[in-house]
Order: sequence, then C-alpha cells, then structure tokens
Amino acid sequence: MGMATDHEDRRFATKAVHSGMIDVEGSATTPIFRTSTYRLTDEKYQGWAEGLHHTVVYSRISSINSEVVSAKLAALEDTEDAEVFSSGMAAISTTLMSFLSKGDHVVATPDCYGGTYGLLTEILPRMGIEVTMADVRDPSSYEAAIQENTKILYTETMTNPTLKICDLGAIAEIARENGLISIVDNTFASPWSCNPVKMGFDIVLHSGTKYLGGHADLTAGFAAGRKDLIAQIFHNKIYLGGAADPEMCYLLERGMRTLHARMPIHASNSAEIAKRLQSHDMVEKVIHTSLESHPDYDIAQRVMPNGSGMLAFVIKGGDNSALKFMRALNTIFEATSLGGVESLVECPFNSSHMFVPESVRHEAGVVPGFVRMSIGIEDVDDLWADMFQALDKASEALKAKA
Repeated sequence: MGMATDHEDRRFATKAVHSGMIDVEGSATTPIFRTSTYRLTDEKYQGWAEGLHHTVVYSRISSINSEVVSAKLAALEDTEDAEVFSSGMAAISTTLMSFLSKGDHVVATPDCYGGTYGLLTEILPRMGIEVTMADVRDPSSYEAAIQENTKILYTETMTNPTLKICDLGAIAEIARENGLISIVDNTFASPWSCNPVKMGFDIVLHSGTKYLGGHADLTAGFAAGRKDLIAQIFHNKIYLGGAADPEMCYLLERGMRTLHARMPIHASNSAEIAKRLQSHDMVEKVIHTSLESHPDYDIAQRVMPNGSGMLAFVIKGGDNSALKFMRALNTIFEATSLGGVESLVECPFNSSHMFVPESVRHEAGVVPGFVRMSIGIEDVDDLWADMFQALDKASEALKAKA
C-alpha cells in the first residue's frame, strides 16, 4: 500500500472528503484496524528493506488508519508526503531531532506554543544545540541570527496566543538562499486557510488535536513536506515512539472530512465577535486578523486570507478581571486547547504559558488581562450574549474593587 497521490486535480472540499481513502470491501469509511502487526509478504519485506516507509508492517510504526490520514493531510497541504503522530509535540520534537545534532543551531521565535518554547529553550540546549530567538514579525531578524552552524529556521503561521502573523514567503526565501530547512507550525491557520509549502516552506507541522480533528476528542500531530525530508522524520519516529493509534486515526479522519465545512463558521463567528468586542468599554484591545487594527493585517490577508477561529483580547482590570470574566461564562467552556466545534476560553498566564517566564510573556504581548478564545460553530448571538453578561460581571467586580 502506498501514499495516495490523487490530490493534484481536486479542489479542497473534495480532497477533505475523499483523499487518502482506501477500498476495504466497499466501505464508505476506513474501518479501525485494531491490530498490532500485519502479515509479512515478499513484497513487504522488499519494501521495508528499501526503506519505503508506507509499507505497513507494525502498528507501533504505522497502520492502515495512519496511512489514510497521512495521505489526506498531504493532499490538504499539497505536499509530497506526510506522517501522523500521537500528538503535536511528538511531531515537533521528532521533526527537530531528525535534522539537528550536537553543535547545530536553530533560529526560532519566543512567540510560539509553550511546549515548543520549552523544547527549544530547555531540551535542545541540553543536547548541545544552540537556539537563537528572532522576531516573528521581522524576517530580517531571522536573517541576522543565522550562523555558520545554523540548520533550521522555525516559525508559526499565527503565533500562540498573541496571534501575530509571520511573512512566510520572506522566511522561506531566507532559508532557501542560505541552504537551511524551513519549518512552520500551521496549526492555528489550518490547511483550509494557509498552505505554507506554496510559499516555499520545506516542512509544515500541525497539532491534529485542534482544527483537523475538530471535536476535542483526540490528540494527534502531523509533519508534511518534501518526500526526502519526511522519510528522515519517519526513520526517527520509529525510535522516538510517537506513533498514532489506529482508533485515534479513525476519529481524526472523520474530523478532517468536514474541515472545509467547519472552518468558514469558525472564521465568520470569530470575526463578528471581534467586531462586537471592539465597542465594549471593558475591552482595552482586540486581536483578530479581520480587523484593520491588527498590526499584521496586510500580511494576514496575503498569508491566511480565509482567517481562522482564533481571537484574543485584553480586559481592563488585569488578570483578576480576566478570571472573573471566564468564570462567569455559561455556554463558553474554560479549557486549554482550541479548534473544536465548541467555543473555548483561557488565560495563557495560567494555562498554555504557565511555565513561560513572566518577562518573556509580557514582552511577547501576553499582558495582564490577556484572554485567548477559540470560537466554535455555535450561534454567534448566543456566544455574544454569554460573553456580554460575563463582561458585565467583570465590570461590576472591578467597580466594586475601586
């Protein structure tokens, strides 16, 4: 069985529904192959010996279900190949460790997922790998940070949680001119909104837990990109153990098949909520790519014009007010993660960025009162009614304190 290559002549929605599917007794969906191993044949022995990583032999490495979702993600991102992992961090760590050795150097950004920040600042330096942080909004800062031992430029399409937008084309060009591997985490945009390989990137990473799965019922990760690079990542996946469970892959495939149907609602709902927040007197600042007040508005329209469901804002009264607001919500769920059909809210200072030093958080824009929301696909007026009453309660508490 090989990676499907049927995505060149299909549009996004059709690829989301059909790409990667295999015919199993005529079934409309891929059954769960709950088996730890597969019968070996001469063909499989030969494929395995030749290093063909889409030869399914053992579920700790890959399965029929993982092959299906890998092919689907490659189709949606328009890449040559892809691998699925047990989590986003498994994909990120395996990818970085596939191309870095002691004495190498990475240019990255502090405006990244908290787990990634810890990997870059704690784990990699312990292994003798240097990391220099650059400004995700300033491609020239990436170029200035390049050293003789630099191997990778690492960035995110939209950063977590401050929603800064990276000029992906400029970063990819800098990497290409310097013979470096360019890697981008595209989780917050999703393939529906952005395809970084079309802007020159070598590898695209995803937490499949988020928009791709879409229903808050699984954890997964992806690496997609050039075939030769993904083959190297697969080789290290065998040793690092981040294989994806077949049952999880079944759920992931089901979620990916409706990505194109869900994302427009996420995007339109979040844009409408952002517009309404701008006029509320308890809100100091609203960050959303649909607003011309976003510092990267012009870049966002070029890099991810479809938008996403991610929204951030700053409440007057600091973190105490932000917590009052969150705890007063009824419909909207206070939780970490994002990208599900339900709306979620969190304060990064005590969740995703709890272990990021306060000075680094503040410098990145995660100031007191900062709230991050993943807007779901509920009725937008119900969401606003819930937020409006919660903002009123936060306002009353702030006035009482004064």
